[in-house]
Amino acid sequence: MGTPVKFLLLIVLFCFSALTLAGTPQRVNATYSFYKSGQEVGVVTETFTRTGNRYEILSETKAIGIFALFAKGNIKLISRGEITKDGLRPLHFEHHRGSDPEKLIVADFDWKAQTLTMKYDGKTETMALVPGTQDRISRMYQFMFEPPKGKSLAFSMSNGRNIDQYHYVLTDQELLKTPAGSFKTSHFVQQHKPDENGAEMWLANTMRYFPVLIIIKEKDGGNLEQQLTKLTIK
Repeated sequence: MGTPVKFLLLIVLFCFSALTLAGTPQRVNATYSFYKSGQEVGVVTETFTRTGNRYEILSETKAIGIFALFAKGNIKLISRGEITKDGLRPLHFEHHRGSDPEKLIVADFDWKAQTLTMKYDGKTETMALVPGTQDRISRMYQFMFEPPKGKSLAFSMSNGRNIDQYHYVLTDQELLKTPAGSFKTSHFVQQHKPDENGAEMWLANTMRYFPVLIIIKEKDGGNLEQQLTKLTIK
């Protein structure tokens, strides 16, 4: 490839990257109410921050009311990584359960070597990194960069212990009323086996497909629900 062609290619890539970042939110603040089997048990506070082509997402779940008496600290999720033309590319993920270091889960994404290194339960494991894999929290924010297309969603996601494949199907377009306001949403339902937990997501079409309601249907019949109460995108 000649020098002029290489130079032109660099200019095109730079301009594309600049346009991608220009349309990216600088900061997102979201608050959710967390319910278990219909009873409010906690509050989830999340912050997405972009600095150049880097991002950081912080998510903290805190028990409320009588449930705070039994909770052993807050649950914290941390995701740090890069913003590329394909959206978020996580580099580091942490899952904290209270202040107990023995319950800490850490995952490091090495995209060059295509490996995922996971540390949990006092051991370290490495596995092949599937292209496009997100962590638990970056996956929810990836919709802002990669809106759903068509009537199905398929993606890879790591919880810090493994990489799993997920498949969702669009079931309806619904007007959903939440404490944060009314949103026209795309309702996606996870395809799963009868003996597995399942999930449903409602993504706000006019708010960069941000998740406004997430319901986990447990295989034992219980439900976990995360409902948006406040959202600011800048």
